Amino acid sequence: MNLSEYQHNEPASINSKVIQFFLKLIGIKNQTKKQMLANRMNTNPAKPGQSLRRSCNVEESTQDNRKVWTVSPKAGKSDVMVLFLHGGAYMGNIMRLHWDYVKHLIQKTNAAVIVPDYPLAPTDSYKETYDFIQKLYSGMQEKYPGKRILFIGDSAGGGLAFGFVQYLRNTNQKQPEQIILLSPWLDITMDNPELKIIDPKDTILNIEGLKIAGQKYAKDLNRKEYRVSPLYGDYSGLCPISVFIGTHDILYADAIACKEKMKNHQTRLNYFEYPGMFHDWMMVTNLKESRDVMNKIVALVSNQGSGI
Repeated sequence: MNLSEYQHNEPASINSKVIQFFLKLIGIKNQTKKQMLANRMNTNPAKPGQSLRRSCNVEESTQDNRKVWTVSPKAGKSDVMVLFLHGGAYMGNIMRLHWDYVKHLIQKTNAAVIVPDYPLAPTDSYKETYDFIQKLYSGMQEKYPGKRILFIGDSAGGGLAFGFVQYLRNTNQKQPEQIILLSPWLDITMDNPELKIIDPKDTILNIEGLKIAGQKYAKDLNRKEYRVSPLYGDYSGLCPISVFIGTHDILYADAIACKEKMKNHQTRLNYFEYPGMFHDWMMVTNLKESRDVMNKIVALVSNQGSGI
């Protein structure tokens, strides 16, 4: 077992509680469910804003007719290259909050960050997504041979990152230095009975909606196959993994299951748990808890995933 476990010892901040109150008040949980069922998730990526462009260099390219942004600091560059995989239940695209997160990540680490508009369901499935990420990652290794590459993914992007490193290991390819998973979606079956216990506390995610989104992403693939539900994969021989999760997130149940399963392997797991925090709060960069997470990510990058 190679486990480092952190339990945040402060209660959820007032600001985080206010956000959860308003999310519940406006019914975002039910709205998201309806969007998933009706295929009305936002499939057009938000564009990098002027604030990001003022503070960073932003280059736009295309791969297979989809946009890929490379964002780098204007000064003080490091040897770190991040592949950032956005969340959105494999149906929703990059949001403005994601760009805010990328800006803060660069300010804190001086890393360059690649942000791809990867294929989404229901038009595409996991297969097209994996093919796209494979091509992008191979290109990164060729273009930046001296860089330390790591993956950071939030929500579905976290599940994609975790599944993809298992795929790299299974196909004898070089893995990134480490992966950092923020509120990761690890099991698209949504079958964990603990989900229903946490569900009343979650003001964003809906079990039924996520089941439908997962089915659309997997298409004809078994939903317990590691590429779509990395929780069920083989954890041996993987690069260091860090998981950040809040206890008011229905995905918390599968993060716990992942931690327990990891105890039987020698793969490094850094596990960070925050009481009372909601799904994907790390993207709200002005929260006290988000700043704490960012400081820990800086330490993980400095220590090359070996813990903090």
